[in-house]
Amino acid sequence: MDQLGISGGLLVSQIINFLLLVVILRLVLYKPVLNMLDQRKERIAQSMKDAERVAASRQEAEQEKEQILNAARREAQEVRAQATRDAERIAQEVQSRAESDATEIRMKAQQEAEKQAAASLADANREIAELAILATEQVLGRELADRSEQERFVQEFLANYGEGNAS
Repeated sequence: MDQLGISGGLLVSQIINFLLLVVILRLVLYKPVLNMLDQRKERIAQSMKDAERVAASRQEAEQEKEQILNAARREAQEVRAQATRDAERIAQEVQSRAESDATEIRMKAQQEAEKQAAASLADANREIAELAILATEQVLGRELADRSEQERFVQEFLANYGEGNAS
């Protein structure tokens, strides 16, 4: 080996130095680096599991949110429908109340008109009776005997005259 320029002692010492260096590096550097890489691998695996759990929780929360929103929409539709039914019922009540009030007002107005017509007819009959009595007195040139008798006579005449015109 000397012919190749390699010294045997030097070669053995370099091999021993290399093996020592490998053992020292293995103890000092290789095992800690492998431990650190294993720990990092575990942390990454744990992070992946946590991310999957968070994604599943987020998906469950989204589904729950959708369910809550759907329930709220249904409830809002029910409230709107109930409000519509209530409004229609109130409108019908108001309309029926207005119709009954209008009917009542018409009836009262008709009764009042009938009363006024009867009062006007009675006033007209009284005036006609008085005029007839006055005309009779002037024609005869004197006052007729009894005032109550005169009024009875005129009333009978008007009653008979009214019956005769009615037929």
